[in-house]
Amino acid sequence: MPKLIYKYYRINEYLFDVLISNQLYFSSITQFNDPYDCHFTIKDLPSLEVFESFWKQFFKEKEKYQQYLELYKSNPDKCLSPILNTLQRLLNYYGICCFTEHKDNLLMWSHYADSHKGVCLGFDYDMMTKQFTQFDKVDYKDEPYFYELTDVAQATAKAILTKSSKWQYENEIRFLMERSKSCGFNIQALKEINFGSRSHPRHRLNIIHLVQKLGYNCSFNQADIIKSNYSLSFSAVNYDELKKEVLEASKDIRFSMTIHLDEMREKIKPKE
Repeated sequence: MPKLIYKYYRINEYLFDVLISNQLYFSSITQFNDPYDCHFTIKDLPSLEVFESFWKQFFKEKEKYQQYLELYKSNPDKCLSPILNTLQRLLNYYGICCFTEHKDNLLMWSHYADSHKGVCLGFDYDMMTKQFTQFDKVDYKDEPYFYELTDVAQATAKAILTKSSKWQYENEIRFLMERSKSCGFNIQALKEINFGSRSHPRHRLNIIHLVQKLGYNCSFNQADIIKSNYSLSFSAVNYDELKKEVLEASKDIRFSMTIHLDEMREKIKPKE
């Protein structure tokens, strides 16, 4: 397994929430950008025995699922609807936080890090998996997952960890929590902040200054485009040179409008 796992961000309030509060957000699947994410289906109409075994996993007393058995006997074609609704509610209950194994993925820099203007955070894999114990790699398939009704717990995990093979380039690792929420991570787990090749120098300087003040102990790297092929290289950020660059650029910044004091006095003059 990798020593580090990575998460891409735009430079916005969500990134600063992560850094300032040292919390990661576990999203509901309803918030994912792929409508097929955690998608599942039931291949065939289950037998009455399988149908009953499904509901036994939710209700101990037969009286509580008797209505579903009657529905199966009277109109089997309609019995799938309550199953699908129950499974969807179950999946929506969980919160998921997604990582990848690679920091040099050009597509992910474009899709998730504001066209290379954002950052890629690197977390210590061992520290993260000790704190968040429900995790696994995503399995990429050419067809949706067919739910196994006789083992809801295992089938739910497989549904969460199955995505279309079109997304295989992400090499995703998923962490799972009960309910969508923010959860604090060990501050020592953040090992790298990698800045995109198009990130603004002032943004880089501000983030480095903030992170150091907050007590993180991580390295800062700058991504650069390799012109001879489609790949990225990473080099350590020189803080002193970066600060000098930002201060030099600031010298050329001028006010965008002229302030007319006489006009301002007239506007704020008390009425007689």
